[in-house]
Amino acid sequence: MNEIIEAIYEHGILRLSKPLSLPDKTHVQVNILVKQSTIQEEKQKVRQSLINAGIICKDPSPENIERVSEERLAMAAKVIASAGSLSELIIAERDGR
Repeated sequence: MNEIIEAIYEHGILRLSKPLSLPDKTHVQVNILVKQSTIQEEKQKVRQSLINAGIICKDPSPENIERVSEERLAMAAKVIASAGSLSELIIAERDGR
């Protein structure tokens, strides 16, 4: 019987994700292949580390986000528009250096 089963190694013990269908005291060979993390898993680890360090906060739940009034949106749009185009802002910033 050849079977691939995932396991996790914790505190010196290899714990299988599901039981094996082998009789007790069966001798087996174990070939350890470390499962590579996906990009998404790595991103989640980094994000959790940043949350734990207090650098970022967890995403707020949608019910905790205040709605922005149409009036405030209009005011923000007016302020943004009065600043000029993005390219003009970049050029002005570079000239100021």
